[in-house]
Amino acid sequence: MRSHGASTRLYSNGVFHSQWNETRPFAGGVWDCLSLPSLYRDQDGVKSALLLGVGGGAVMRQLQYLVPSAAMTGVEIDEVHLDVAHRWFGVEKHTLIHADAISWLYSRPRSQRYDLVIDDLFGHDQGEPMRAVALDDEWVAELAAALTDNGLLIVNAVDGRELQRAVPVFLAAGFRYGRRWSLPAYHNVIGVMSQSPLHSREWSRRLDSLLLSAATRRQARACRRQGLRGLDG
Repeated sequence: MRSHGASTRLYSNGVFHSQWNETRPFAGGVWDCLSLPSLYRDQDGVKSALLLGVGGGAVMRQLQYLVPSAAMTGVEIDEVHLDVAHRWFGVEKHTLIHADAISWLYSRPRSQRYDLVIDDLFGHDQGEPMRAVALDDEWVAELAAALTDNGLLIVNAVDGRELQRAVPVFLAAGFRYGRRWSLPAYHNVIGVMSQSPLHSREWSRRLDSLLLSAATRRQARACRRQGLRGLDG
């Protein structure tokens, strides 16, 4: 754990994993791109959320602002990260599970489904981040099976090429609409997939309806939101 101004940062084996600043819930980190797409749905349409890979818990904290009534479940293989999420990042009143998220998802009850599933499963190799599980047919089908009918799937890809290569896989899993989110300071590209359209105007309207400062809303809009070729409707 390190402090950076008013922010708390989590590093693991030299890799910057997560950051939280209570006064700036959206501060230009890649975590913004993982949580903010939840606004493609009304708040009452996101009653449950599953986060595979908790890190320090920044995404869960952000979701508390965006979908405050959602029951959240976070699955994380590193017990230290869960302790950090609770003690340092203030993740409370949600379910935190210490488990291998890949095995956990395959073994969960089939009836257990979520309105929002976020796949942020990353490891690292020689200090470089890499996905813990490939975005292949088997894995994406399992993610899709964990969603409710109008659910949102959000995945963190190493870069745009990895996400684009997975488009046929998302189509095969039943997704017809997709968006690509990114921030200039990060190589990571976030994919947002749905069986129903993803409307930018509705997203913006919902952002403006939140009790957030004008500066925070401007920061939220700094995320680049683009069509995903082959899934852009």
